[in-house]
Amino acid sequence: MDMNEPFEFPLNRYLTAAERERVKQHLIISEVDAGTVLFDATECRGVLVVIRGIVRVYNLSESGREITLYRLFENDICTLSVSCLLGSMPLQAMVKADTDCTIASLSNDVFSDLHRNNSQIQQFLLTNMSARISDVMWVVEQVAFASMDRRIGEFLLSQPSMVVYVTHDKIAQELGTAREVVSRMLKYFEKNGYIELSRGKLKIIDPEGLKRSFSIQ
Repeated sequence: MDMNEPFEFPLNRYLTAAERERVKQHLIISEVDAGTVLFDATECRGVLVVIRGIVRVYNLSESGREITLYRLFENDICTLSVSCLLGSMPLQAMVKADTDCTIASLSNDVFSDLHRNNSQIQQFLLTNMSARISDVMWVVEQVAFASMDRRIGEFLLSQPSMVVYVTHDKIAQELGTAREVVSRMLKYFEKNGYIELSRGKLKIIDPEGLKRSFSIQ
């Protein structure tokens, strides 16, 4: 997105001219650094929209272990912030900037009025929330039924390059497991010649062998 262009609120196509003007007057644009917690389900601080960057939605256990549920990208609305506003939180999750981001926020009272009086927005958000629930259910299925070697292998093969700049801690956070489990599995992959480990990164040197090791069809 060219940041010199004005931001177009994703729901504008459902709004009247007066409603669009109201949104424009109340929308707050903020630059946030990577690692900033944007939402923690303890209070409703407005509806969030990603203008630029990548935002991670994850769950945090009492012991401090994390598991990634899904990510938000350009023009995505944070449905968790909407759910909090509507008093129907489906789960207690955290929202954090994965990269440096530009975030738009709309106050609770303005968004509540738009939602209450516009059936198209209600339908859009219902569809959007259903998609996010599907994302979460996929994660639950992976945790419950997929072996750890498959989950770690699929994570590595999903990256855009054969050289993956990632720490063992980061993989553990993504998959909701312990660092020690990740380290053991990566060493197993390396021993079998599938990957080559270095500090802060790894290289996939035999992707086909890695696939065969956990029988990806």
